[in-house]
Order: sequence, then structure tokens, then C-alpha cells
Amino acid sequence: MPLDLLGKIMALLCAMVWAGAVILFKLAGDKIKPLALNLYKTALTVTILFPLLLLLGIPLIPADVPGRYWLAIAASGILGIAVADTMFFACLNRLGAGVTAIVDCLYAPFVMTATWIYLLEKPRLEQIGGAALVIAAVLVVAYRKSGGPRPARQIISGVLFGVGAMAIMAVSIVLMKPALSRVNVFWVTELRMLSALAVLLAMFVWQKNRRQLLAPLWQKGVRHYAFWGAILGNLISMTLWVAAFKYTSVNSAAVLNQTNTVFIVVLAAVFLKETFTRRRLLATGLGVAGSLLVLLG
Repeated sequence: MPLDLLGKIMALLCAMVWAGAVILFKLAGDKIKPLALNLYKTALTVTILFPLLLLLGIPLIPADVPGRYWLAIAASGILGIAVADTMFFACLNRLGAGVTAIVDCLYAPFVMTATWIYLLEKPRLEQIGGAALVIAAVLVVAYRKSGGPRPARQIISGVLFGVGAMAIMAVSIVLMKPALSRVNVFWVTELRMLSALAVLLAMFVWQKNRRQLLAPLWQKGVRHYAFWGAILGNLISMTLWVAAFKYTSVNSAAVLNQTNTVFIVVLAAVFLKETFTRRRLLATGLGVAGSLLVLLG
């Protein structure tokens, strides 16, 4: 099988697996604060990946990896996992899975912007138009009629957390892309996780109510949601995500990753009973169309 096709298949599988993980994270996030949930799923993934590297015979300290690649991958993990994932969970808790999936469409314009700034790939007119459609989608879901189910402050803060998460995630992707051709996918995932875990532990130590933050994890139902969310979202989806960017182009992988918006909106309506209104349908259509324009333009 051609590596480019393999990368695209992995990107699509990543979107499907991630959609399931988002539903589980939403169920867990109803009881667990974003920082605690992120710390748990990152620590669990590190614990599982470490013996896996040993079993596969993957060197923990590869001899032929330049120091700048170590720094780039570590920075990618800190930004994309410790910071962006915590903000993503905050967005998810405030907006719900369906609306969060629409806000996540900003991922594509931010990837475009990051590649423009860092890799000097100038956007084309259709890509700029696609970015405008995505922004319109976010404005549609952010608009609140009086008497809506969520307070305006909750919606605004949720959207801002989502915007920040996608911007930081885009930067983390561009940072690690040059290193992927030289290193093993599982090793990249583990280094990103370890770097993020170190920062998350430092953030957690500064919290005054540490025991209260972790207490919900001892509840049976919540623990199961968090555990399987971590397995799907971090271990499986993250590995597929890194592999997709390794074997195919940034834009091709990002296009297929973006299909998670449709999967999440559908799963949220089925499993979380989130109302699928005409306004949400319009926002989903605008977001997906804009993302495709950005990434295929």
C-alpha cells in the first residue's frame, strides 16, 4: 500500500476514533475538571506507551535524532496536549460536544495560518474564503437568543477556549512536522505525552484543591468514561494522528481529520441527546465547507 494512502486512511480512522472519545470525555467532564481530566488521560497514556516501546524494541533515546527535533516535539506536546487539550475540555464542558465540534472547524484555518507563518506557504484566495466560512459558522453557534439554554457568559467563554485550543493545536502540528520523517511514531507520541505530563503535574501541584479535583475519578461510571476516553482519544487517536501527518501531507491529513465534526455532531445527538437544530445544521455545513476550502484550496 502506498504510504500516502496509508496516511490518509489513518487520518480518517483518527477522526472516527476521536469522535467517540469526545463523547466519552464529555460524559466524564460533567464531573471532572479539565485539568484533572487532562492529567489523568495523559498519565495513563504515558504508562501504557512506555512498556509498548520496550516490547517493540524502539530506543527510548534514539541516537540519530538531532537536539532541535527533541525540542520541537517536546514543545509540540506541551502546547498541543498540556495547554490545548485543557482548553478543549473547558470548551467541551461549556458548549457540549456538538457545538464544540463546530468551533473545532477553526482548526483548518489555523493550520493554514501556521503553515503560512512557519513554513512560508502563502494561502490562496479560496483558502481565505474558506476561513471566512468557518468564522461564520462559529458566529452562528455563538449567537444566543434571549432565554437560551446556556448563559451568554458560558457560551462566550466556551467559544474563546475552543478558539484558543485550535490556534495552539495548529502551532503544535507545524512545530513537529519537520521531525516526523526522522523518528518513530510511537516514540513521538510518548515524548509529546511525557513533555505534556511534566507541565500538567507542575500545574496540578499549584492547585489548592488537588484532592477534590481527583476525587471524581474514584466514581465507577466517571472513571470508566475517563479511562476509555483516554484509550480512544490519546492512545489510539493520537497515534493515528501523528502517523497520518508522518505519511501524508499536512493538508491531506487535516482534511480527513476535520470529518470528525460530522461524526461528533451525529454521536452527540444520539448518545448525549443534544438537540440538532436548524441553526446547528447550518453552522455544521458552513464549518465543514469552509474547512474543505481551506485545506483543498
